[in-house]
This record gives sequence, C-alpha cells and structure tokens, in this order.
Amino acid sequence: MVERLPGVLGIAVILLTAYAWSNNRKKISWRLVATGLILDFILALVILKIPGTSDAFQWLGAAVNKVMDFAMDGATFVFGDTITYGKFFKPGQEQLQGEFVFAIRIGISIIYVSGLCALGYYFGILQRIVNSMGFVLRKTMGLSGAESLSSMASTMVGQVEGALLIKPFMPKLTKSELFTSMTAAMATASGSALVMYMSMGINGTYLIAASFMSALGGIILCKIIMPETQPELIQKDVVLSVDDRGVNVFDAAAKGVRHGTDIAVSVITMVAFAIAFMAMLNYGLGRFLGLFNLHAQIQEILGVPFAPIAWLVGVPWHDCMMAGKLMATELLFNEVVSYHDLSALIHSGGPALLAERTQMILTCALCGFAHLGSIGINIGGLGAMAPERRAEIARVAFKAMIVANMATWLTAAICGVIF
Repeated sequence: MVERLPGVLGIAVILLTAYAWSNNRKKISWRLVATGLILDFILALVILKIPGTSDAFQWLGAAVNKVMDFAMDGATFVFGDTITYGKFFKPGQEQLQGEFVFAIRIGISIIYVSGLCALGYYFGILQRIVNSMGFVLRKTMGLSGAESLSSMASTMVGQVEGALLIKPFMPKLTKSELFTSMTAAMATASGSALVMYMSMGINGTYLIAASFMSALGGIILCKIIMPETQPELIQKDVVLSVDDRGVNVFDAAAKGVRHGTDIAVSVITMVAFAIAFMAMLNYGLGRFLGLFNLHAQIQEILGVPFAPIAWLVGVPWHDCMMAGKLMATELLFNEVVSYHDLSALIHSGGPALLAERTQMILTCALCGFAHLGSIGINIGGLGAMAPERRAEIARVAFKAMIVANMATWLTAAICGVIF
C-alpha cells in the first residue's frame, strides 16, 4: 500500500500543474475531467486487474507477438536466419551468438503491420473500431467529433496520419480542438509502433494499456489547460471514411506495404541518427569532463531533474536515477531509443533487473511520440494540411509535447496505483 502513495501524490501534482497552467480556469469542464479520469481508472482496472478481461488483453498481447512471428517468417525467407536473427560467430566463441538486428526485426515488423492495417481499412474493420471509440468519447466526455476521431485514430495509425483523417475540418477547428488533437496524438503510439516496441521485448499488455490511457490522459489535461471557449463552433458528429482504400485487396495490401516501407526507413534512419548524435554529444562531454577527472553522460545529467518525476509516478527511489535517464532520453531523442535501453535492463538478468511493477510504470511513462522531433513533425505535417494555421500550430507545438509527456506520466501513475 505504501508503495502506491507516491503515485497518488503524482496524480494530484500533475492535475494541479495543469490547473495552474490553465488559460481559462472558469471554463474548465470538471464533468469532462472527472469522466475522463474515471474512464482512465476503469481502463487500467480492466486491462491490468479484472480476471477475464485482463487475461483477454494478455492474450491480445500474446497474439500480436505471434503475428510478429509471421513477419519474421517473411524476413527469414528474404534475408535468411543469419541476418534476421543475428546468428553470427563472434571472435573467440565457437557457438553462434544471437544478436538483435534492429533494421530487420523492426523494419519488417512495421511493413507487415502496415500492410495488415491497409487490409483492415479495405474491409472496413478499422473504420468501425475507430468510429466506435470516437462515439464513446463524444457521448461520455462531450468532445467534438473531430478531436474524438483524431485522438482515437492516432492510437491506430500515428500522430500525423490521425490528423489526416480530419483534414477537411482543420481550418475550422477551435484552438482547444487543435491543441487537444495535437497533444493526444503525441501522447499515444500507433499500432505499428506498439508492434515495434513488442519486438524489442516490451510487455504488450502494458503497451496497449499505455497507448489508450495516455490518449485519454492527454485529452483530460488539455481540457484543463486550454478548455473549450467556443462550443458553438464545434461539430459533434464526424465519422471516419477512407476513400482511397485500393481498387481491390491486392492493391490495398500494396499501398499499405509501400506506406509501411516509408515509415520503416524513417524510423531506422532517425534512430541511427539519434544514436550517433547521442554518441557525439557524450564524446564531447566526456572529453570536457575528463579535464577535471569527471565522467558522466548527457542522459545521466539531464536525468537528474527527471528523477523526482519518476518517483512521483511510482518508481522506487533506488531506481529513479535510471528511470530519469530513460525519461530524459525519450524527451530529447525518441521513445525507440528509450525502449531499447529499457529492454536491455529488463532482460539483463543481472543486478539491474527491474521489478515487474517498475517495468510496467516505465513502459507507460515512455509510451508516446512526445519528443522534440515530434514538434517538427507536427509543424510540417499539420501545417501542410492547414497552411493558414501554421503559425498557430508552431506556437502550441512545444506546449503540446510537454503536456503529452505529462499525460504519459499520468498514465504511469494511475497504472502504478492500480497494479
């Protein structure tokens, strides 16, 4: 029970911070906030605790991992076992040693899932799922159709792709709708991204909980920080309709594979750049600190101010410096690098092995596109959809990224209390 108290305090601190940051406290809909928090707690209970339903989500996570095994079958045929599974001889070792080949394991997984999603849209399955989730948010929290649709779609297709679904409405969105749509999209992760994290060995059940709960958490915080002041301008009913689904099932799959290839190349190259850039910064910092016989990495230095935040979301204090380092890495670079480091800690088997509850909290805290690179992605992507609002999008992008991180921390704290 005592270990849950920091999480309760963390939830209160995050909500109070949002309230202090609000640009119009008199317009805050406390009914919306209360409903959203109740839904978030219900989601956490359903996914993590309630017998039957929690088992179902664990089964879903296992099923996704099984689907990824099929992706590896395709990769093995194209690249062979040696490259796909990194079965290499290393100097001084007589047996094959397995090595995680990021470009193959992650790239092929993204391409495969993108193709499956395209088929899901072709047969009308994903439209029904997204529209149903958006309907629930409209009826329970009183959100507009556009922000409900884009927020829920982002949990499936990604931040810019989710916004594309409401492109015709972008010029007319209220400031609150625009801010909410941007933040909720940054606070969650697309289906292909979740698959990528699972491929690294991150628990699928925790990822599913984090993705949906953080989108909801982003909405809650946005409606405190920038509440709706123009209710007469919002459109309640907006339905997802995908026009370019392909002329037939083969065309649909081909479109999905091409789109997935673009995403995979972007992810692989951006991660390679992030790792290289981090190495360069740490080299320069190491040379400078070496003059004073000191040693530290930039993630460790920037992780210090994140350590108290890690404690507030429920991480035991003895793990908070490590957790702060991961959180700082996610903000500065991206969540892929952070999950790579977290996976190494989870599967190390050594003294650094994390407790199950800490693994769950950190999985939730890192699950989102809330990093500096997302600012440019949103300004470029959303700005192209609504050029007349590009300056407004640029002004709120950094704020949206910070609030999106707060949403992932809120999810981590709630899950830590429930766990």
